[in-house]
Amino acid sequence: MSQTPAPSDAAPKLTRKAQREATHAALLQVAVMLLIERGAAGVTTLEVQQRADVSRGALLHHFPTRAHLLSATVTELIRRNEEAVWREQAHTASEGDPLTEAIRSLVAAASTSSYVAEMELWAVSRTDPTLRDTLRAAEQDALKARERVLDELFAPLRHEPGYRRVVDLSIEFVRGLALSNLLRNDSRRSDELVAAWVDAARLIIERARDPLGGKP
Repeated sequence: MSQTPAPSDAAPKLTRKAQREATHAALLQVAVMLLIERGAAGVTTLEVQQRADVSRGALLHHFPTRAHLLSATVTELIRRNEEAVWREQAHTASEGDPLTEAIRSLVAAASTSSYVAEMELWAVSRTDPTLRDTLRAAEQDALKARERVLDELFAPLRHEPGYRRVVDLSIEFVRGLALSNLLRNDSRRSDELVAAWVDAARLIIERARDPLGGKP
């Protein structure tokens, strides 16, 4: 009489698709980690391959060039930046003013290592046309996710006629402030600039409501 084989405790083998996805994710996580720790110059295909413990062929299958590898990190960096925005938004929810909350959330999120790493990629691409082209494609793919975050963050102001201008200028302000803060560590100055921009943004909204300034 034959006996039924005992169930194996071994983990089920991954399908080829699952293996490819796992390898892709591992390579990407290592690249992001190196980018944040060492900067763009510290992200080499050899280092990523060794840390992810994959073959050279596996690396090249997923990322044919270093530019493709660096560009692929954009999606992960944007995901982390989005998490930072909502984390900071929860901290500023007591402000009571939706405009102040939204802008301060963006400013705080822009101080994270993932945001700075994303900016560094664009700076490096200035002299690397291949990287610049692949970055543009990656950013375009991530544009919808970024717009969704901004629309949710500034949702209480979406009915305002000056909404789009305030959002666009806020993004530019945050980028400039993040770069400036890399060169100087002056939280008081930063807070003063943020407060000044909130006042300016509020004025933009008020003027958009009444472009004639009350004149008939």
